[in-house]
Amino acid sequence: MDQLKQTIQRIKNEGYNIQPFLVMREAAFYYKKTILLVVVSLLLSFFFVSFLGSIALTQLTDINESATPAEIQEQVIELTNQLSQPPLLYTYLISAVIFSALSSILIAGFYKINAEAALGKTPRFISVFKYFFSIRGLYVFIAQGIITLFFTVFSVLLKEYQLEMVSIIINWLVNILTLFVTPLIIFGRMSPFAAIKTSIQVVNKQPIPIILTVILNYFLVFSGLFFFLIGIVITLPYLFSIYFTLYKQIIGYNLEEAKVQ
Repeated sequence: MDQLKQTIQRIKNEGYNIQPFLVMREAAFYYKKTILLVVVSLLLSFFFVSFLGSIALTQLTDINESATPAEIQEQVIELTNQLSQPPLLYTYLISAVIFSALSSILIAGFYKINAEAALGKTPRFISVFKYFFSIRGLYVFIAQGIITLFFTVFSVLLKEYQLEMVSIIINWLVNILTLFVTPLIIFGRMSPFAAIKTSIQVVNKQPIPIILTVILNYFLVFSGLFFFLIGIVITLPYLFSIYFTLYKQIIGYNLEEAKVQ
């Protein structure tokens, strides 16, 4: 922890030096070692969420087995309109916060298996879900829940004034500024609020290199959309490897941190 504090202080004073293509090259190495575990985990999570979503949809609508496609579409549109008004609006906000926070715990597991690959270990499937049963996972849930709650409420207010594009831009900026929150919690063992503050300070010191790296890889990752769902599932793990590599090269992931995981 002392070493981490010294590193953060040095970054605040001197900044850091990263090269996007070196980040991509190192991330590609971790990607090859973790892609199978990440893809399987994403597919399992997708099917589980789809199952829960179908249950919720049947509870919130009057859709039955004999309903025609037109009737189903009409009821879904009606439900969408209801979600923009109280009381279902509050249910939507709470659900969005919980879903985002739980997803962040899963992503923390993806960082963990990238860290195992970085240490020359064989990534383990159990590591993907490790933080669902850890105090570090609870901290990730709290931190990402706070971030999502702030943005979701702010986004709803902006949409009331037809400022959807502003909402998208702010969402992207928030994601960039809080990029290191999860790894700072699980690797740096910081509290939720300390991780949020530190991530913003680190990124804000020299945002351009990080923004360039992320934008460049967004194009690569979302090119998977051209190959439908399976394409994005295969390319998305690379983005997690990029995020971990950015953390490793800027803040550093060392053996001392590995010993306390």
